[in-house]
Amino acid sequence: MKSNKMFYGWKIVIGAVLVLAVTGPAGVAIANIYQNSVTDALNISSSQFSISNTLILSISVLLSSWVSGLLAKNFKKVFLIGSLIYGLAYMAFGLVTNVWMFYLLSIVVGFGFLTSSAMAMSILISTWFVEKRGLALSIALAGLGVGRIIWSPIVTSLINAIGWRATYMTYGAIMLIITLGIGQFIFVARPEDKGLEALGADNLNNHHDHDVELNARVPFTMQESLRKPFFILLLLGAVFVGLANNGGLGQFPPFMQSLHGAQQGATIISIYSAVGILGKLSMGVIADKLGTVIATIWSSILLAIAFFLAASTTSYGFAILLAILFGLGNANGTVLAPLLISAIFPAQTYPRVFGLVNQFLFLGMMFGSLMAASIAEATSYTLAWYIFVAVSLAIIALWGGAYLLAKKDFKVIKKQFDLK
Repeated sequence: MKSNKMFYGWKIVIGAVLVLAVTGPAGVAIANIYQNSVTDALNISSSQFSISNTLILSISVLLSSWVSGLLAKNFKKVFLIGSLIYGLAYMAFGLVTNVWMFYLLSIVVGFGFLTSSAMAMSILISTWFVEKRGLALSIALAGLGVGRIIWSPIVTSLINAIGWRATYMTYGAIMLIITLGIGQFIFVARPEDKGLEALGADNLNNHHDHDVELNARVPFTMQESLRKPFFILLLLGAVFVGLANNGGLGQFPPFMQSLHGAQQGATIISIYSAVGILGKLSMGVIADKLGTVIATIWSSILLAIAFFLAASTTSYGFAILLAILFGLGNANGTVLAPLLISAIFPAQTYPRVFGLVNQFLFLGMMFGSLMAASIAEATSYTLAWYIFVAVSLAIIALWGGAYLLAKKDFKVIKKQFDLK
């Protein structure tokens, strides 16, 4: 007889939404709101300030694989320590007196960001869900967009009201309360720790999805996979996803403002930030219902059309359509990446593989905006966006090809949800 009690994994998802709503935006998304105040106070340039974002992202490039292994072994301990470091370092931003202190703290913040944001939540949720994994991940990762929408005006108002130093400290304190509270009292590393099984684990032997049997995966360790063509495509695809995502996120704002003015440009940015929440939710549903290859094709085509519109028209109406399409498509980095990996690898291997793929994803993100800006400065934004059309479409070949090649080696993996 089935219990009507809500599956505990959904409480994990709700906790992840709240955590990501505060940890995700703080690292990069709302960082530039502080820029003018910090550059004036420290007497540094905007480019010097932007090095902070590069340092934060570089930690993910360098340490994702290692941190994912730590999270897999002892999620709760690593998450709580990382969250404590993150909150305290973020508060310490309010105490800096020179740019070198700012850079040092950025490195520390980067570590906290890595241990408590999207990668950590993806690893946690993937252990709790076999069925409805796409839905669960997409709901949790939607917290990134929700947080960006909520915190952007709040941080702006706080800086105007109490100054940038007190704002850093206030945000950091709120981050500590939310992450440590949820980490201690809601997060549980594995269903087995509460005497439960992952959702859908009891149906492993008879459940089918649109790709293959749910419990069929490659039987390789990460080290063995490194020599496989499908894994090379998976890593290259991650770089291209990072390029496409951050190329748009980083350069659409100045591009739109140059075409349509600051106010209308800001409206377009707000649209794709808001639509991004729907994009994450829809991406998870599509992956669950139709499979990861279809989800890859869907997201890549949306991004390609968005970049094509940016290259070929200056109409404000088409700019709004661009924002909608980009918001729907750029969930491939946050939602589709963990779903694709979990569709190829068993749960025993998933955390380490996800960590490595995450490194290549952030590598692409580090250079996406720079690549678009450099091409635009050398020639024009038109050429830059046409190149990003090609980058977006290449993701289909890379990630779609990775899955189809990996599928040839699929074998039934018993208890693929067990991380022990």
